[in-house]
Amino acid sequence: MKKIRITLKAINQVHKFTGIAVCVFLIHLSITGIFLNHTEELGLDEKYTASPLILGLYNISIPNKEESFSVDNHFISRFGNQVFLDNQPVFKSEVPIIGVVISNQMLVLAFKNELVLLTEEGELIEKLTTATGIPENIQKLGGSDSILFLKASNQSWESDDEGQEWRGTDSNFNEWSNEVVMPNEKIQQVESYFLGKGVSLEQFFLDLHNGNIIKGFGKWLLDIIAIFLLLISISGIWIWLRKKRY
Repeated sequence: MKKIRITLKAINQVHKFTGIAVCVFLIHLSITGIFLNHTEELGLDEKYTASPLILGLYNISIPNKEESFSVDNHFISRFGNQVFLDNQPVFKSEVPIIGVVISNQMLVLAFKNELVLLTEEGELIEKLTTATGIPENIQKLGGSDSILFLKASNQSWESDDEGQEWRGTDSNFNEWSNEVVMPNEKIQQVESYFLGKGVSLEQFFLDLHNGNIIKGFGKWLLDIIAIFLLLISISGIWIWLRKKRY
């Protein structure tokens, strides 16, 4: 059986490589440790970051804006599955908003097979579905005074009792609710709902320090560093003994 000969040069290479790796880790621990040791003086617990890169590490993200409508100085929008009145979340919906109007001081939101009635403050009044008699496959929503109009299944419908009963109509009504471009200022207000203040710098440095910033891999990284520390210790003793011997 062929013997494996471990040379002093090979041990030196192992010692050098693991030494560099451990030094990098110790520098990292030292820098983050200094920041954490002076959290109060630096105000890290009161400072937040909304950097997309850092938020991504915490799986914090902003859903895509889907639709947006404007009625009576209000913006109604849907980000992901969350429907907003201005920057206030009101309810969730997986399906697109077809249109929004104001009728009898109520906000009426139309979806494919549902009408949602809200107060102007965003409180839910009622949800009307095909089971309660609204037409199926809503394509358009409009309103005139206290009358609601729908285009559904390529037919025109109207209701004068807040959507409780519907009847076919030959009306030439064509003032349908349409999507609008939402101003950046309003978009940012909604985005703040998902981001909150962001991530506190204290939490960020703490997670950097203990490896939690990389989630499940953090404990494996610490295991690797522990192995490197063993290697550098063993190789250092080996080198010292070999030099002492010769």
